[in-house]
Order: sequence, then C-alpha cells, then structure tokens
Amino acid sequence: MPSFNDQVFLYADLALTWGLTLEATEAALPAAKRLPTYGGWPTLRCRCPSAYGLATTECSLRAPGRRKPVLQASYELAPPPHHGSYVIDPAYWLVPLTHLLGPPGKAGSSAGPSTSSNVVHWATWQRPTVRVSLSVFGGLREDDGAVSAAGLYLDWQDERTAAQPSLAAALAQSAALAARVGAASKLLLFATAQPQGPYFHPDLSQPAPYTATPGLLLRQAQRALYGEDLLDTPAAISARLTDHGVALWPVPGGAQWAVSTRWDTVLLTPAGPPTDLLTLRPARGTGGVLLHVGDLQLPDAYGSSALATLATAIEKHVGAAVSRREDSDY
Repeated sequence: MPSFNDQVFLYADLALTWGLTLEATEAALPAAKRLPTYGGWPTLRCRCPSAYGLATTECSLRAPGRRKPVLQASYELAPPPHHGSYVIDPAYWLVPLTHLLGPPGKAGSSAGPSTSSNVVHWATWQRPTVRVSLSVFGGLREDDGAVSAAGLYLDWQDERTAAQPSLAAALAQSAALAARVGAASKLLLFATAQPQGPYFHPDLSQPAPYTATPGLLLRQAQRALYGEDLLDTPAAISARLTDHGVALWPVPGGAQWAVSTRWDTVLLTPAGPPTDLLTLRPARGTGGVLLHVGDLQLPDAYGSSALATLATAIEKHVGAAVSRREDSDY
C-alpha cells in the first residue's frame, strides 16, 4: 500500500500534481483508454487499473474548465474476485484505506434497500487540503463493460492555490474596470424584492453550505476558478447600490455595458455572455424569478417585475438577446 500524499492524485502508479490543468493532465495520459463523459464540468474519463493500492475499473478527472486545475478525482472500485451477487463487506476497502489514511473522520451505513443505485456504507477522511470519500454500493454497477462495487472520491479543496494561475488576471480586469468608472457614471437601477448576495461557491459537504459567505479573498479565488465572467463591482458603483439593487450601466470609453450587484459585475456586449430569464410558477414551491447574465445569478420573488424589466433593458440598451422560459416550482 503506497503512502498518501496530499499534493498529488494518482492514475495507477503515476502521481499527478494537484494544480495541473485538465488539458495538461490529458496530455500526460496519452495511452489511457478514453471513455464517454457525462454532463457537468469538463471531464477526462478513462480506464484505470488501480489507484492507492486498490483495484479500479476507471477514473474520472474533473475541472471547472479545460485550462483550469483538476479539482476532483474519482475512481470506480472493482469488486473482489469471485464476489458473486452478495453485498460486499465494506471492510474490503475500509481496512486498506484506514491503513493508508487513518480512521475515517465520519462513517455510516444506510438502512435503504441493497440495490446498485444506493450507497449502503460511506466514510470520509478530511486531510489538510484534500477530502477523501468512500461510497459502497448496495449492488454491482456495470458501465461501459466494467463492473464496480464502490467509489473512491478525492476533492482538492485548496481553492486559493488552485486559483493562483488565473487570479492575477481576474484582479487586473477588476482594477482596469474600476479605473474607467467615475462617481457620476449613469446607472439604470432596478430594485428586487429579494435581496441579492455576493457570489460564492458553496461547500456542499457542510451542513448549511449556503449560509456562511466566505471572505473577500476566498470569494475572489472562487470567482477566478468557477465564475470567470465575474469582476469586482467598482467602489463608485457599489456605493450607490443596496442589497436589493441591481444596476445596468454603460462602461465609459467602450461599447460594453455592465450588470452589477453591490459585490459582483459582469460585462455585456451584443455577442454575450448568454442571458436567460427563468420564471418559476408556484407549485410545491413558492415560485420565483431567476436571471442569469453569464455567471451572474440574480434571484427574485415570484410576482416581482424587476428582473423582467432588467431583461428588457438589456435587450434595448445592449442589443443582447435574452432567452425567456417558464416552468413550475416543483
């Protein structure tokens, strides 16, 4: 059993450093057999015979973009030889992983049915910068001709380090925008019924991931990683907005417009980024309105017209197309 190094993730015996982009990682694995990928983040999915001393069938490496660092590495774990159709004892993986990582910080079992779609046992290990998770399935899963019985998942959580290659450029863009803005800049103001908030990327492993807003430095790192369309709102604009305020304004000295909350700004031209207005009619939920302008997400209460008025203003002043959709809030 190899030792665990927080600075790398493994493909078989090859150690790849956290911080390597997905594009560079793909180039480092020319002989690995590629497998079809699914939706979500850009992914490199390929056959993998082993990792961390465990027999595997495949690995999936995910990043927020092809030129962004790999942040997630997951491995489908092969069942033991001559396994039959019974539910496999979690100790088959827990014992070697505990030897490698120490006792798990959290572990548990599910009382649900023993089917391949369910997780019947799980365990997590929190390292300084990496979270390691084990999920044991309630049955065997077959995908692309290979059978797996459990999954091993690694999440690199050092977002500030991961963002460093793109953070400097993002901060420079924000500073350049602020330098072009004066206190007398003309703003079209829109007041939403629901307060807006700063962009941040929640840690869904936490009990209340949406309630704790990270500090400015971590938010800037997260924006550089996940929301690269977003810039800091210039102080001269932010000072004129409340938590309920959204501004549409022409950027001085150019053809761009901007949409801003107190915290975050996205630049707009007729070519994009994409703008989408979603109205959710009350059903099981209370309904709502959601306007996406690139990576800027603006929520509001159902029945409020502020975001629809903003969408119309974007079409009129920017010349950008706005996609409109309606659905029920189930």
